[in-house]
Amino acid sequence: MILAQVPLVLALIAYSDVAVTPARSDHANTSFHRSLAALDRPSERTVETLRRHDLESRYRRDVPGVLMQLEKTARANPDCEIVYALAELSWIEGKRLDYRRKGDALDRYVDAVAYAYDFLFAPELAAGRQPSDPRFRLACDLYNGGLDRLIRAAQSNGRIEPDGLIKLKVHGREQVFRVFLDATKSPWRAADVDQIILCSDWEVSGLPTKTYQYGLGVPLIAVRKSDRSAPGPERFYPSEMAFPLTAFLVPNSKLQKGNVNVDEPRECTLELVDPVRVHSVGNAPALALESDLSTPLAYMWAHTDLSKYRWSGLLRPGANMERAGLMLIRPYEPHKIPVVMVHGLASSPLAWIPMLNDLLRDPRIQEKYQFMLYLYPTGVPFPIAAAGLRETLGEARDTFNRNGGDVEFDQMVLLGHSMGGLLSHAMVVDSGDKFWMLNSDRRLDDIIGPPDVLTELRRYMDFKHLDFVKRVVFLATPHRGSDLSRGVVGRVSAGLISDPDHIAKLLSRLVKDNPDAFDRRRFKRLPTSIETLETNGKILLALLAMSPSPQVAFHSIIGSTRPGPRETSTDGVVPYTSSHIENAESELVVRSDHGVQKDPAAILEVRRILLRHIGIEPQSDVATETKKIIRQ
Repeated sequence: MILAQVPLVLALIAYSDVAVTPARSDHANTSFHRSLAALDRPSERTVETLRRHDLESRYRRDVPGVLMQLEKTARANPDCEIVYALAELSWIEGKRLDYRRKGDALDRYVDAVAYAYDFLFAPELAAGRQPSDPRFRLACDLYNGGLDRLIRAAQSNGRIEPDGLIKLKVHGREQVFRVFLDATKSPWRAADVDQIILCSDWEVSGLPTKTYQYGLGVPLIAVRKSDRSAPGPERFYPSEMAFPLTAFLVPNSKLQKGNVNVDEPRECTLELVDPVRVHSVGNAPALALESDLSTPLAYMWAHTDLSKYRWSGLLRPGANMERAGLMLIRPYEPHKIPVVMVHGLASSPLAWIPMLNDLLRDPRIQEKYQFMLYLYPTGVPFPIAAAGLRETLGEARDTFNRNGGDVEFDQMVLLGHSMGGLLSHAMVVDSGDKFWMLNSDRRLDDIIGPPDVLTELRRYMDFKHLDFVKRVVFLATPHRGSDLSRGVVGRVSAGLISDPDHIAKLLSRLVKDNPDAFDRRRFKRLPTSIETLETNGKILLALLAMSPSPQVAFHSIIGSTRPGPRETSTDGVVPYTSSHIENAESELVVRSDHGVQKDPAAILEVRRILLRHIGIEPQSDVATETKKIIRQ
């Protein structure tokens, strides 16, 4: 009976399950695969080009000879029609050879990439190149398709190493590809890449939208292994980080006279581009870089045990305190404002993935913000959880902005969902003696006890606001608690949560040394997280009564499951009367259950708040879009 109640609690508490599975249908989930899937014979425009040069009949019996003749003609007199035909015919021939003569097929795929690149960028073709020509988009697909095949061939020969060389035998000779990660345009280094995976090999579920930019290049998942026990920034990285890169090949053109000798090694540069910082490639014209930010994000979190941790963190918080901490999804970038996302009860950072995925669609947010996720065991008593977050944020500032030179760090924004909103609130208030006086009528300074015990108590009960936090967004935050914790489900679940042993010993020692200062029956342990959330609980009312930093701005996003007066509305877990606070700069009620952090209107509102934080007032279409979603 008891165990049966736990899923009921979690059913009422929002959570997002993001998963990745191997792609099906021969990677048909990518645009260039769909575009090129049926391209197994020359298009009508390419047939016209063959006919114009009297090569149509010869093509049926001598494909290599025709390709050689077209190449010779293009080198003597560069022409868009011929160069596009070479790219298309090279791709078709590569597909034909793929099942019987892999080496020859690869040679054709490399040619498809090189000719498509020439068609898109060669200066001598500028006069005849028109972006409105359907072949322009097809040239991008041919480039991407050929590069995809080349990367797969390179992977079959071993790992692709940044700042290294790929050597492939093609037509009995060696093709050389220099792999290059441009550290000047990214916080990543070559040493950060332990594994490279093609995004098209995976399908994502659990995300309502996908952050994907169509353009030129092949999106990749780069995997980095990390040691969280190491000192310095390393301790803020997940043990296995996955981040987006895009492969972009810069070939040596066959149109140039210096590349006539087919016996010489063909040297090309394979750039690994950071799509968060770089959005276009090439010049005259520059083209959008194809990028996939969602699949690496989903891949990273789907390969963690955080779905299990939300259970163990709730029911056995003492045994899971060591894993608590701040996690960066990219290396720290100076002069970007940190946005720290704090999850709620019986949850984990996975709950933020839909919002994070959507926010990263906005290049202004990519440019100005960096996101950090806070993980903690949600069963731990509230004062201990708040102290953990406070100290972790302080450690981050000591690590990344010790001298205060990075003024953007000191503009930190906290996003807190449910109980995470309460923890975020505790970061920007001064406690005074309000927490301590809930337990005793004597001041903390008058309590007798070992210095180490009293020092630890001060961590939990006596604190000042963090002056580098300037804005807090509350999402479905129960400032005055929830009736859920008073019901059967709440009582049973609270009874399952184990106390950290050292806390019980600490309190017992204080009661023994100060027999007249405490109620022995009530001061045996700190309230569990669920008990803290009871309606009008003393800890929550004390938190509301604390003085906030005058420099911080509050925003509330509140869920309502059905139309009606705000005062009687609820998100199914937290009523409006609990989520509402008087001193918020803005308040938005959206049609949502308690999982408001994944609601489209809530995400738009968070985007608006972040843009406002950097001085950008939202466009009217954003406000209209928000209202439209709310009405639905």
